[in-house]
Amino acid sequence: MRIALVSDSHLAMIAPSCNANWQAVREYVACNRADMTVHLGDIALDTATDASQLEAARRMCDGWPSSFRFLPGNHDIGDNPPAPGVPAKHPLDRRLLAQYRASFGPGFWSIDADGWLVIGLNAQLFGSGSPEEADQWAWLERCIDAAGTRRPVILMQHKPLFQNTRDDARPHIRYIPLEPRRRLLSMLARINLRVVFSGHTHQYLDRAIDGVRHIWIPSTSFFIPDSDQERIGEKVVGLGLLEVAGAYCRFDLICPEGVIRNSLLEQPFYRILK
Repeated sequence: MRIALVSDSHLAMIAPSCNANWQAVREYVACNRADMTVHLGDIALDTATDASQLEAARRMCDGWPSSFRFLPGNHDIGDNPPAPGVPAKHPLDRRLLAQYRASFGPGFWSIDADGWLVIGLNAQLFGSGSPEEADQWAWLERCIDAAGTRRPVILMQHKPLFQNTRDDARPHIRYIPLEPRRRLLSMLARINLRVVFSGHTHQYLDRAIDGVRHIWIPSTSFFIPDSDQERIGEKVVGLGLLEVAGAYCRFDLICPEGVIRNSLLEQPFYRILK
């Protein structure tokens, strides 16, 4: 099975450069005959300033050349708190979450992929204390019980689990908060987890930690210069291509022709996202 992985498209009528890159990604997916595309979140530019962007972004995904699965990001439904007592700049908005579900489907899901199990989680729920977070924990428990210990598993979510180690404690908007992370990692230890895919950072990174491969998918829309964001991975713009079949698993970073390496600082919407 061939799966295209996209993230942080930031689609909106006021973001023509992002929309143009999205069209180039669409053409790449069509030419390379992906069986499925998974969007790792931040589909829309910024719904905190304009909730109608969710529906506009959905229309830009119509007629996509493969089946499509989506996961929400912070610019789609709001953010989780980085730590207890540390509020998010734009907290999880349950009205936006309902709108997201109406437009893009469930915020967490699992799929079978040629012998592999792919689990998609809503990272924005972790630490939110919402009823939806409780629902996701209960669903994940059932999903892990059904997976068993031998079947290879891939996890997908908007935010990386951590920056450097599973015990990173400093609150940070780019990673899963420590306490939910510990609970999640404890649950994942019961299955044959092979790969974790995430977006959110607008950087590409591929590394193995404790026997699990962690891959950050770059944005399709723009990179964030070093003056505004520390450099951890490669600040490229593109997508990923994953192929799985039986015991086989291959990942490639793709920077297709027509996808421009836009700088956030040069975009007319820079002040909105800063």
